[in-house]
Amino acid sequence: MNGAFRPQRVTGQQRYATEIADRLLEAGALEVRPGRFWSGSSVRTWLWSVTVLPARTWRSVLISLTARAPFLHPRQVLAVHDLFVLTNPEWYSQSYVRSHVPMLRLQLRTAAAVVAVSQPVADQVEARARTGPVTLAPNAPSDLLLAAESSEAVFERTGLAVDRFLLAIGSLDPRKNLARLAAAWAQVPEDIRLECPLAVVGGSASIYAQEAIRWPTGTVVTGYVSDAELAGLYEAARAVVFVSLAEGFGLPIVEAAAAGVERFVLADIDVFHWIAGEGAVYVDPLSETDMARALIAAIEHESWPTAKIDVRRFAWERSASAILDAASRLADR
Repeated sequence: MNGAFRPQRVTGQQRYATEIADRLLEAGALEVRPGRFWSGSSVRTWLWSVTVLPARTWRSVLISLTARAPFLHPRQVLAVHDLFVLTNPEWYSQSYVRSHVPMLRLQLRTAAAVVAVSQPVADQVEARARTGPVTLAPNAPSDLLLAAESSEAVFERTGLAVDRFLLAIGSLDPRKNLARLAAAWAQVPEDIRLECPLAVVGGSASIYAQEAIRWPTGTVVTGYVSDAELAGLYEAARAVVFVSLAEGFGLPIVEAAAAGVERFVLADIDVFHWIAGEGAVYVDPLSETDMARALIAAIEHESWPTAKIDVRRFAWERSASAILDAASRLADR
């Protein structure tokens, strides 16, 4: 397994890789990690993944679980989380687009097998890759998060109260649609916003195109939080809000549902319907008015679906087994 993800901060792709890799290690896989020099910076780790790693694993089946993967390897199982750098390069910095667009195109052409984290991503990849059918291995509720002992520190730091806030999770990535969410939140009457604030969790990264976001009163921007703090926020939230323009999966949805959240305001996009079915209120991610109306309903319990999101569909063990099967088929060739 490609361990290039290990030095990175744990967000969506890294959480996926950690959960899958730990299970594949238990099944007997070997993991190759960058040494101290290579893991000292993201640039050096990236260079390691495209030079040292393929040289060391050339005769083996290599499983790469994040985008930090070789662009040339004879037997690589490549996990694809999304194709946004190809379909929407405007969401990223110019330097990231220049380096990652040609790399992803080469990875898709040369991968011996491709894994996708959702059915919509699998459908997109099958139109571009040359590997035949794509293996489906979705995200699942994180054992690391659900096992975390909830922290009270985040409530002391932010002043949030149980069942008296909405929770939005997303980095400052343009596709997360936070600027439009801020404008929608501003349309909600101020007394409602102050009574039940919107908590916005997530950090930023240099790979994204940057935009200024003006949050109205009644917003608590927490920045990046620990697993323990996030577990506590899930358990206490009145509703989870996720209005991205596009996603490869949507891990906060299944994590929140597993933590007991029953009210979701989600963007009306294919992958969210694939995950949540009838267990959410869907909004037009381009309509601030539509969002504002749903946010008020989430606070006041108006017209809410009685269906629940079935998180039993998503299990790390099944996804790890699907990836292992794909790797074993390559090994047998």
